[in-house]
Amino acid sequence: MKKLAKIAAVFCVGVVSIASRTRTVNAETIKKSWGQGSSNTFILGFNNAVGSAVNIYTMKDSDPSIIHHTGNYNGVNYEMLEVTPSETTFVKMDYIGRPDMLDAIYDWGLLSEGYVRAGGINANYYSWITNPNYGQPVGGLRMAGKWTYFHSHQNLPEYGSGFVTAYWDRFGPMKLVYHGQDVATGAGWVGEKVESECALSGSYTYLVDGERKDLTGGYGWYSYHSNDYGFTCLAQKKDGTFLLICFWNGMRDEKVQDFLLEQDAYNAIRLDGGTSTCMVYEDDLVKEAA
Repeated sequence: MKKLAKIAAVFCVGVVSIASRTRTVNAETIKKSWGQGSSNTFILGFNNAVGSAVNIYTMKDSDPSIIHHTGNYNGVNYEMLEVTPSETTFVKMDYIGRPDMLDAIYDWGLLSEGYVRAGGINANYYSWITNPNYGQPVGGLRMAGKWTYFHSHQNLPEYGSGFVTAYWDRFGPMKLVYHGQDVATGAGWVGEKVESECALSGSYTYLVDGERKDLTGGYGWYSYHSNDYGFTCLAQKKDGTFLLICFWNGMRDEKVQDFLLEQDAYNAIRLDGGTSTCMVYEDDLVKEAA
């Protein structure tokens, strides 16, 4: 595994000493974050272990089409990995059964096959440190065509309510399916389970088939609609290109949708946020946007 050349992470909770939130990954790692207070403080350090990752893999010695974008939209800093899947480059779910720093969550089996992890973002919501099941994914998490387990519990979309699950294959389009209460009647679990290589549950949707739409009808399990916390988003264009995005502060839904439509996104799901917002990528494999 090559050294992780750049890591981005977000700091989204009150005033906490830098020392208490800092974890050194290695001496050559660059870590950055924007605070949520009045000073927009630059914070050094990875802030949180996360439960799962959406990772990009590419074959060694290939020339993958992965572009790193940085910018500011509606006053909010963002970073985005734009990935064009190919025979040697793809996007998949990773999960190691426990919470860990994002740079530690990847597929060793693929590395032994000659792939390298080029980058990734945090994925599912998960039970927090005060919960005895700390690290358990909330909703569904599917890898290599199989639902994963947290100890003896299978990570299925039915767990909980109010979830949208994104399903995709290595070379196929992403499909968004609601797995929560019936929006009209409030009845229990609705939705179908889709056979796919990868799946993860998020809270709600921004775009469905190119239209502004939240499949949950406002019943998303956990919403950052009205606060200033950073958040992560997984989107896909109609041509199959993936967008892995970290916004380093809060933004109203309609502005997020504006941004995504400007990027030609076709489907987009909201993932975990707050102090879990993070991105990692290899700068020798990822090109910087012009």
